Amino acid sequence: MDASGYRDLADRLKAYGLSIVAKGAQLCVANPLSANLVEEIASQGGRYVTTWGYELGERGDESGTALRLAFLLGASPGGAA
Repeated sequence: MDASGYRDLADRLKAYGLSIVAKGAQLCVANPLSANLVEEIASQGGRYVTTWGYELGERGDESGTALRLAFLLGASPGGAA
């Protein structure tokens, strides 16, 4: 995942109130209200995928990808997770 992809996706995820930590070529995304709601995502073949292999979206659609991941982690728009 290139740096601009990281930044754009991270900014969109932060808008949902999610916590983001860069771990090498992955982003660790967590709902700060629950230690159990965490996903690590990476870019593979032009798609964002979780470490479980779940495809979240395509590179270039960071908005849709953030929406899907926020839903999976129980977050809502406006920063109130």
